[in-house]
Amino acid sequence: MTKPKAKPVRRGYAPAQLDDQPLLRLLIAEATRRGDTLAAMSKALGVTYEHVAQWRRRESDVTRASRRVLEAAAEYLQVPTIFVLCLVGTIGLADLEYPSRVSMAALVRRQMDTLRMDPYFAGFFPESLLNAQPAIQHFVVMLYGELAGIRAANRNYEWMKSIHSAALGNIDAEAELLSIQARSKNP
Repeated sequence: MTKPKAKPVRRGYAPAQLDDQPLLRLLIAEATRRGDTLAAMSKALGVTYEHVAQWRRRESDVTRASRRVLEAAAEYLQVPTIFVLCLVGTIGLADLEYPSRVSMAALVRRQMDTLRMDPYFAGFFPESLLNAQPAIQHFVVMLYGELAGIRAANRNYEWMKSIHSAALGNIDAEAELLSIQARSKNP
């Protein structure tokens, strides 16, 4: 009587649960779609296969990858880098604000005073606006900035428009964001 053949031992790791790691899930899905091995994907990212295996086993965290690796991931996925940065949580809404030591309330008051003194708008400024809710004052100040062509307000619009374009997959939007960022550093 012959012995039944033993099943080959399966090597490797059980499929990882990647629900809390959207970037890694997308990278593996893209590698599968392309027919790439994880080793080939690792090479494209500029990391070792063992590093990817550590991400899968949660011994290391893909969200702590270097900027270079995240940019390579964006290139591998063919998406804007900002999308990858959002996936790993390194960029948020606070990153889109201008840094300031002045409180938002003080900033809005200053802009309300500018609006009240503007020769084109002063005659139309209702005094009751000074006692309006802060959100309404902020909205009016933003509209005034857009209408008057105040530079910071225009940049806010440019930022939001470019981020929206990047989120929709517009490849040129990332370059546009870098351009706006450079202009905001050198007004």
